[in-house]
Amino acid sequence: KSDSEKTRSKCGDGHFTGPKEPTGYPNANATVSDFGAKTMKPRPKPEDMRPLFLYWADVSEADLAKVAAAKTKAEVRQLLKECMKVDQPDELRAEVLTDMHYHNYSFCMSKAFPPEKTSTLLSVMKILLEDSVRLRLEPEDSFQLFQDSLLKHAVERPPRSVGIFSFDDVKSIVEYATNSFFRHYRLYIYAFMTHCDVCLRVGEPLGGAKPLMIEALPMSAESEVDPTLQPELAHLFRPSEQEQAEAEMRRIQNREEPEDERAALIKQRVEEGVKRLMDQFEDKLKEQDERFNAMLNG
Repeated sequence: KSDSEKTRSKCGDGHFTGPKEPTGYPNANATVSDFGAKTMKPRPKPEDMRPLFLYWADVSEADLAKVAAAKTKAEVRQLLKECMKVDQPDELRAEVLTDMHYHNYSFCMSKAFPPEKTSTLLSVMKILLEDSVRLRLEPEDSFQLFQDSLLKHAVERPPRSVGIFSFDDVKSIVEYATNSFFRHYRLYIYAFMTHCDVCLRVGEPLGGAKPLMIEALPMSAESEVDPTLQPELAHLFRPSEQEQAEAEMRRIQNREEPEDERAALIKQRVEEGVKRLMDQFEDKLKEQDERFNAMLNG
């Protein structure tokens, strides 16, 4: 028998079938892209590749020994810059990052932290700044993220947390971060936030060609309106401040004139009343004199 006949098998109903398709391979109709989509996994994000706990994540014990042996501030800054992988192309951002790491290291030295605490705090502050800028967090949300990261390294509860910092360490770290990082939080965000400047330019119509001039249509007399009655032109016919002041003075003067006339009328009536009283008084005096003289003569 030929090779094709050897590979064929006879079924119970008398029909012959060829060899079965090997299992474990994609279908013959599948494309290369389909195969790749099923087998390739999504690339993990940088934040997903971080270790769960941050002690010795960026700075090892040997690195801290080199930093402690440095004699000048410039050497300490340079070593911290290399250990914390400060590779910002912008010089301003690189200087800001280096200053932040240097001040964090100085705080650890002031509290006499051992190497594992120093390494953990340096990494916590580094990731805090990266996540705050990446997620554009508000100060309250960034502080909550800082607390969660700090408490994850302050309680011995494997595998969820580890006891690197004590309770007193947490209190001093929170106070330090509040007076340093979070006091200048918006400056950090502004310095590391990516700014995009959009420049809009209006091009000339028709590629720079001069558009056709439209001739004005003649206007009839019926279409004309009184400009003083148009609200769009009211500001052109509005009196100036000097004219308004003069009109106000005239109004005040006109209001005072009737008062002067009234005062003169009252004065005139008072004078007339006083004159009438004086005449009556003189008549009474004259009558009394006559009566007194009559009594003397009698």
